[in-house]
Amino acid sequence: MITHAPASLGILILTIGASALAFRKNAVADRFLLFPWKVFRGNQYERILTYGFIHADLMHLLFNLIALYSVSMYVEAVAGTARFLVIYLGSMILAAVPPLFRHRNDAEYRALGASGAVSALFFSGMLYFPTAKIMLLFLPIPLPWPLFAVIFIVVSILGARKNWGNVGHDVHLYGALSGLVLTIVLDPSSLNRFFDGVGLAL
Repeated sequence: MITHAPASLGILILTIGASALAFRKNAVADRFLLFPWKVFRGNQYERILTYGFIHADLMHLLFNLIALYSVSMYVEAVAGTARFLVIYLGSMILAAVPPLFRHRNDAEYRALGASGAVSALFFSGMLYFPTAKIMLLFLPIPLPWPLFAVIFIVVSILGARKNWGNVGHDVHLYGALSGLVLTIVLDPSSLNRFFDGVGLAL
């Protein structure tokens, strides 16, 4: 990772360090998480980025770290470090924007975690590696990457509408779509690569 994916390694280390600090000090978590009320009333706009580096608990952190590790280095290696950083950090910010405005008058709403940005990498990776297969921890069956993407979108939409669990399904969805759009904008050849991979030449 040091040679081919330095940004991925840096993000992993930063996420572990920030989350560990937030676990130990509630004041850090309170200052970093996405809190629309504070963003608009306290001009704390940095929260739109910092929320993606802290997590609620160890399991939340481990789940995102495993997902991040499984795909980040491949996306960075093929897209390049600069594009990778724009996709990851840009999607983290863009994924936060819709809930930020939707909950701007909700003093109780909070959000945190790297899930939105990680979702972006999975959709970016699908463009670059459309013939690869994905196997989830809770569903140990290899799925074609495009099929996984369709299932992910459906589950995210349903989860957001029905409020399944204490999970930001809407952030997952916005992150995934942001990753898809940013990858195509930054590297239009990724779209050709995807269609070639699935047998649909442009």
